[in-house]
Amino acid sequence: MKKITAAASVAAIAIAASAYASPYYALHQIKTALAERNADALATHVDFPALRSNVKSQLEAAMANSIQAATGSDNPIAALGQSIASAMLGKMVDAMVSPAGVVALINKSAISPQPAADAGAPADGAQKKTGYAAGYAGLNKFVVRAKDGGGKEGALVLQRHGVWGWKLSGIEIAPAVAGR
Repeated sequence: MKKITAAASVAAIAIAASAYASPYYALHQIKTALAERNADALATHVDFPALRSNVKSQLEAAMANSIQAATGSDNPIAALGQSIASAMLGKMVDAMVSPAGVVALINKSAISPQPAADAGAPADGAQKKTGYAAGYAGLNKFVVRAKDGGGKEGALVLQRHGVWGWKLSGIEIAPAVAGR
């Protein structure tokens, strides 16, 4: 009886540990797909409808804030311009956040030249690396934050799909990039 209890305990711990480690494995697969410039493998780890919705809402909010700050809330022409810009923004995001958009981004990065070393780089050739922090933000949400030295922050948000599956479903755009 003790052997069955011990085996069941070990099995439960192994299942819990693998479920806990599953987003880290998903990140490893995404990183590998990016390094190999494999758009198909990358696309399997992206929830495109959720990602489109997330990016659209953030960019529309940033655009609304900038229009309101520039013209005020009482301007009817600004509201018309915002609705037209919102429709155009939606089509741009739909084109960019799609499997074809992922392929285009990967292909562009494959042929684009690497940035030249600038005069501000250290003389010993060492480059400043971006720091990352990854962790759970809930039972079904996993966030990877990147911080650079300039105070800009961004994040990738993975949502649980099943027990062990995770997909990229959101990007927290850095305030400096979003114009906030």
